[in-house]
Amino acid sequence: MTEIPAHQESRARIQGAIEASDVPLSVEAIAEATGLHANTVRGHLDVLRASGSVSRDAADAQGRGRPRWLYSSARRPASPFQALAEALSSQLSQIHDPAMAEAAADRWANALPHLPTAGSPDEAVAEATDALNRLGFNAIASPLGDSIAVTGCPYADIVDENPVVCDIHTALLSRLLGQTGQPVTIASMTVWARPGMCIAGLRRPDLVPARTIATDERGIVITEESTR
Repeated sequence: MTEIPAHQESRARIQGAIEASDVPLSVEAIAEATGLHANTVRGHLDVLRASGSVSRDAADAQGRGRPRWLYSSARRPASPFQALAEALSSQLSQIHDPAMAEAAADRWANALPHLPTAGSPDEAVAEATDALNRLGFNAIASPLGDSIAVTGCPYADIVDENPVVCDIHTALLSRLLGQTGQPVTIASMTVWARPGMCIAGLRRPDLVPARTIATDERGIVITEESTR
């Protein structure tokens, strides 16, 4: 299973706390709900605002001084494909042939504007991440560019009954990466790595570790492999 980077896990917890609240939340309220330090929360909120996942508004002024900032969900409207997926949920449940999921992904990818050729693997990951966001997901690439965390899935309500939706999404992301012309592929897709969050692990020829050290649950080294 792909390990969830700590920063992505914290960011997902913040996003989840905001989306679960019926009212906008202050930094202090988010920190209390997530167990994170307020300064840590502020840093992640800046990233979430930049990605369009949350919005910020000033609270009503009370006395002197600057008003507090309040944060609320800014999830994009559901993808126009959601209504189609719901209407075809019974048909989706009957898809057992992997080739059918691949064909569905092809049709979906062909219905979207073709992604431009990327000048580097990093640019390819950024292009694919942006494409997912345009489809109604909340997608954030890791700083290293070796994974994409996806939350706010507009199809989450039908995934349990139609797990093939995840296969289609995985194949779709593979198509998007392929359009960039860079040798970046999907190594794994961890579905619901945390509730509401999936992790696409990426395979990139420019990111090869010098050594891989595996440990057991006690932290004792059990294998070591040189990759260079």
